Order: sequence, then structure tokens, then C-alpha cells
Amino acid sequence: MSANWVAVDVDTANDWPGSICAVGLTAVERGRITDRFSILVRPPGTGAFTRGPVRSHDVTRQTVQDAPSWPAALEEILAFTGGRPLVAHHAAFVFGALRAACTRTGAPRPTLKYGCTELIARQTWRLLSYGLPFVARAAGVVMPARHRDAEAEATATARITVAAMDLHDVDSLDMLLTKLHLVYGRQGSASGAWHDCRHRSPGRRPLVPHAHPDADPGGMLYGRTVCLTGTPASMAPGEATARVTAAGGRVVTGVNRLTDILVVATPDPGRFAPGTVLGEEHRKAQQLLDAGHDIEVLSEAELLAHLSLAETPPGAGHLRLTPDAA
Repeated sequence: MSANWVAVDVDTANDWPGSICAVGLTAVERGRITDRFSILVRPPGTGAFTRGPVRSHDVTRQTVQDAPSWPAALEEILAFTGGRPLVAHHAAFVFGALRAACTRTGAPRPTLKYGCTELIARQTWRLLSYGLPFVARAAGVVMPARHRDAEAEATATARITVAAMDLHDVDSLDMLLTKLHLVYGRQGSASGAWHDCRHRSPGRRPLVPHAHPDADPGGMLYGRTVCLTGTPASMAPGEATARVTAAGGRVVTGVNRLTDILVVATPDPGRFAPGTVLGEEHRKAQQLLDAGHDIEVLSEAELLAHLSLAETPPGAGHLRLTPDAA
């Protein structure tokens, strides 16, 4: 049984998932945190650091100038994890980033199995946002208000998982996922095949009118009605609408009962925090949730993470994160 496991988080230098610049790990044994490890990484790809990610984690090109490359860092990461199961918040992004970094650098993909605290939280708490700070608050976990590094987020992920175990009265990761009808994500090293952590019986959403015919039906934005509010700091005007549509979503101008997702764009990511209401559409979304409507709010960074999993960014060496055949 998986009484011992490791929580993991990554920071990226830019909007390409494989641009990993830091990794944090927190080991848990029988419900207690026993060890932590963090490592800076010279990011694969162009090595460019962009404003949005840097404002979130405060890692810069100067910070990583003496750091190891991804293949060398991966060896240290795997030595710490020691083959134990892993847990990440928004695991699809974290392990998609790992695969992208391995593909770009030629490092062998390790064999892994992993759970996802975002999916665990969706089966445990009813929230307006399932971003890490909001889930942490629901779980009674205290997080730094700003510049949350990968190690701090890995520790928060570990504590959220332990809180969910306590709430569901189980004492292992296996038992928690089984009780919530979730299956581990798995990645093989020899075949390269993989699948993400998911519900045992995932529903297929219908394609919305005018959405891109090549959009991934398993994507988070597929078939969803999305309201974009605020001014994105990381995308040009109209770009967010085009990318959400290409991912299978439908963009609307206001929040109503048909809205599935509200994206709150703000130049200062620290403003998107528990207890903060950013505008009238945000307030409407909370009222709809309180009335029993299924709606959630994403930050601009969370939207970018979902978009990066649903599309092939321009440029050589970028990986389309679509599950291989089983």
C-alpha cells in the first residue's frame, strides 16, 4: 500500500511546459512529512524567462546560471523519489512538463505513477477555484501569499493530500484514489506510453458549435463555455479567445447560468487569491456557485497551463501533450 509517497511541483521559465527552472519535492511517510528537496534547473528550450512566470516564483536567468541541466537534475530528482508514487497539483501539467523537458533534452522518460490533488479536491471540496491556494485554504493549509517556490508548493500539495486522507478516513494514497474513483496516472520508460490521473469513468463532452475540429475531447476546456474578464498580461488582445476556441471552448462576454469557466486576468497574479473578489463577473460566479451551479474560476496562469496542454506551441522541439496509445 502507498503509505509512503512524494509530492512534487515544478516552476517554468516561460509558457512552454518543458521550460522547467525549479523542482520541489516533499516526502511523506504514514501521513507525516519526513524530508524535502529542491533543485534549480537551467531550463530546456530557449532558456528565456518571461514576466508572468517570474512574477509568480521569482526565479530568473541569473538565479539558474550555475544550475544543472535537466538530465542531470532529473537524476537527483529520481534519487530522492526512489520509485515511490508521486502526487502533484494539476498533475497533467507537471508531468506533461517533465515529458516535454525529457523530449527536448533527450533524457529518458522515467517510469512513474502519480495522483493529482486538483482531482482529489474536486471530489472532496466544493470550490469556486481549484487553484492550489484555494484548495489549500479549504484544507486548512497555510501558504505564502506571494513568490511561492516549487518546494513550498510541493509541501502544500503534500499537506492537502494528507488532509483529504484524514477527511475520507483512509491511510494510503492507493485507498484515497480508490475511494474517490480515481486512477493513477502512469508513464512508462521503455514504450513512452502514458496516461494522466483521471476519473474511472470520465464523461465525454460534446463539441460546441464553431470550435476547432482538432481540439482534444479530453481537454479541460473542451465543450466548455468560457468568460474572459480583465486584460491578459501574457497574450495579445484576441489571442486568448482564439486559443480557447482552438481548444474546443466557446468564449462569451459575460457570466450567466450557461457559463462553465470564468477566467480572471490581472497583471498582478498575487491579486488572484482566496478572499479576493476581482470585479462584478467574479461576484456573479460566486453567486451562481452558491446557488448550486457548476462554475469555476481560473487565473490567467491556470488558463495558460490548460492551453499549453491542448495545443502545440510554435517552434521546433515542442511536444504536443496528447496521450499515446495504451
